[in-house]
Amino acid sequence: NATGIGYPDITRPNINAEKIALSSLDAKVVLVQFWSAAEASQKMFNLDVLKPVYDKFHSKGFEIYQVSLDTDKTLWARVVKDQKLPWISVCDSRGAASPYVTLYNIPSVPATFIISGGELVDGKVIDSKSLENLLAKLLK
Repeated sequence: NATGIGYPDITRPNINAEKIALSSLDAKVVLVQFWSAAEASQKMFNLDVLKPVYDKFHSKGFEIYQVSLDTDKTLWARVVKDQKLPWISVCDSRGAASPYVTLYNIPSVPATFIISGGELVDGKVIDSKSLENLLAKLLK
């Protein structure tokens, strides 16, 4: 009698080696982002876009589940610690060979998905304004 979900579930370890399932999150809206800690532009996106939006909307029911596709787990863990990322950050060190790349049809990183009400939501996230506008609608 398991409850169905409208997205492929992900379970990967965080920097403390604790496996966290995407389906275990209790948030109204979850941003799922596949990224690479090796890419400077993606590290800047964390600081310039995701962190301010997370700080603004987290208390209203917003969570981020960020999946690194870096094969170098040490690099990923260092970036998470150095940037003091407050959200859930997990790593799939299989990189491009990760089954989640196929399940989510990811041609390149970063790739961002929004889940609201247990379903994938159609919405583009390209900057803080587009993300804030989407969250304002979904978190009414």
